[in-house]
Amino acid sequence: VSILRGIILRVRETKKDIAYQKIKRLITDREFIKNHTISENSLSKRLKMSRTPIREALLQLQMEGFLKIVPNKGIVVTETSINEVRDIYDMRIAIEEFVLRELAGNLEDQHFEYLEKLLNEQEECLDNTDTERYLKLDREFHEFLFRTYANPMIVDYMSKMRDRLYSINYRMLESNENMRLFCREHARIIEALKSRDKEKAVQEMDIHLKGGKTRLL
Repeated sequence: VSILRGIILRVRETKKDIAYQKIKRLITDREFIKNHTISENSLSKRLKMSRTPIREALLQLQMEGFLKIVPNKGIVVTETSINEVRDIYDMRIAIEEFVLRELAGNLEDQHFEYLEKLLNEQEECLDNTDTERYLKLDREFHEFLFRTYANPMIVDYMSKMRDRLYSINYRMLESNENMRLFCREHARIIEALKSRDKEKAVQEMDIHLKGGKTRLL
């Protein structure tokens, strides 16, 4: 009986995790939120899942600040507050500069080839101000550094922080001028890393992140 109960709980947990990931992708999709009303019923139909894992996933997303479940009204996707933006960027500055300091001098040719590939693809987004694609590439630029440092807790934590900033980052990067600026900053970070100048790399990341924080605020 205990083995069967354990199997049932693992299956239920897996369904809840799947629902969590799918719903989180939907609520960070700017166009989806603009054109759809979120409810347990609508999500159950869209994801073709029962309401139990949907409800459990929604409760977790509420705990993480992505949404609010309002009795008799439904589900409201929460906007990121100014204080939350400030707190998230303070954490990003502390963690990303630490990671860069640890990586500087230890990256190899294949790392730089991938970073430069990402930079080239970011620059391609400038011609038609492809904000959505640029955001994905920007995220991959930063998360590649976390994965290379190989601390899974940092990778997971920073991914969740990026999710919270998606909508306002999107609005900021609808400006072609901001895109161009961030591309130049990424290029300077790569150059400092290639020259194995640890302090310069950290300084360039500091400029990049604090500039982003200022623009968002």
